[in-house]
Amino acid sequence: MSDKTITLGTRDQIYMEQLAPRVMMLAGSIGVIALILAALIGLAVHDNMKQFLCSYLTAWVFCFAIAISGLWFVLAHHLFKAAWSNVVRRIAEALSANFVLLAILFIPILIGMREIFPWTSHAYMQSGPELRHKELFLNTPFFLLRMGAYFAALIGISFYYRRMSLEQDQDGQVWRLVRLQKNAGWCFLIVCWIMNLAATDLIMGLQPKWLSYAEPLYFATGCAVTIFAVLPIFAMLLQNRGYLPGLITKEHYHDMGKWLFAFVMFWAYIAFAQYLLIWYGNVPKETAFYLFRQLGPWAAISIALIVGHFLIPFIGLISRWGKRRTSTLLFWAIWVLAFQYLDFFWQIQPAVYVQSAKVQNAALAGLDPYKLLGSAENAVWLPLHPISLIISLLCLVGVGGIFVAHTFYLLANKSLLPLRDPRLPEALAVESL
Repeated sequence: MSDKTITLGTRDQIYMEQLAPRVMMLAGSIGVIALILAALIGLAVHDNMKQFLCSYLTAWVFCFAIAISGLWFVLAHHLFKAAWSNVVRRIAEALSANFVLLAILFIPILIGMREIFPWTSHAYMQSGPELRHKELFLNTPFFLLRMGAYFAALIGISFYYRRMSLEQDQDGQVWRLVRLQKNAGWCFLIVCWIMNLAATDLIMGLQPKWLSYAEPLYFATGCAVTIFAVLPIFAMLLQNRGYLPGLITKEHYHDMGKWLFAFVMFWAYIAFAQYLLIWYGNVPKETAFYLFRQLGPWAAISIALIVGHFLIPFIGLISRWGKRRTSTLLFWAIWVLAFQYLDFFWQIQPAVYVQSAKVQNAALAGLDPYKLLGSAENAVWLPLHPISLIISLLCLVGVGGIFVAHTFYLLANKSLLPLRDPRLPEALAVESL
């Protein structure tokens, strides 16, 4: 640890009293306009809003991943009594406090769930023995109950941790920090449990016949990637606007870069493990997931994820220099975040069209039961048509813009640092090895 003297700076460098309202207005306006345009284009497609709902779900899951991984980061910070992460803890707390907003934004998915979740049809769930025994779990009342329980737990935990953190700024009571650390263990387990169940409901639920024991961990790993990409981006943008000058240093960026590098590798490990187990087992109800993602341009996206989500950032982030140079780390954080969205796109969008009548009733080549013929392939490719991609981009901008606006609302008039945390001096003086 360094013995250098730390200066926090002026109030204008710690509080976003001027910037936050402008960002809220701009991001919120852009988000609302983008969602309206996406909905209008979705109506013009005449597909019962299936493409809009599919794109909206992808954008919502992406923002949900950032929020829940932000809460996971805050809990891990307290659980392991970390010091360095105090400099970005307030950012993570604000990101994790978006669950009320996400619950409201989930309403369109609930309204249109019959278009994207095939298990909402009782007749479909009775169509085969592999589906009938899943109906105890995959039914509308139980799904609504589960989602309500998820949101209640996430809202309660995130609100409690943020409130206690902000109150410590006012009274400086150390017992608040001690209590947060004591409660972090069981809260951490609950959040990890919800993260895994969310994968079952929102990803695997799109293809009820599909079975994978690795998908929940794969989804959770993707969520962890998002927070370690978002934190350095957020911190650098704030510092470029004059906030927290000299308080988030290359030492902290180095730590964030190391965690980003670690979870990029872990994501690749879990992705390979899931593919290897499914390929080696060669069970049709498991291989169906990869079957439709090896057709036409989806195969190119599968390869792009291997190269763009792992190989290229692995080379870029492996060096110490790449993690300590802020402009370089910013580039790789944006890169990884973009490919993580592509990963959610790749998981969600083909699954909706796999359930279409064209695919379900498609003729199969006699000598190769794994190769679908013409019309079925066209149905699977639908999310990659230009109009569909435009809707997906607008939904990402829309949901993302509202998410950013609400995050800045939560940060407005609040200190960007936990000013009276007893470990703040240690955090500010940290040196990364």
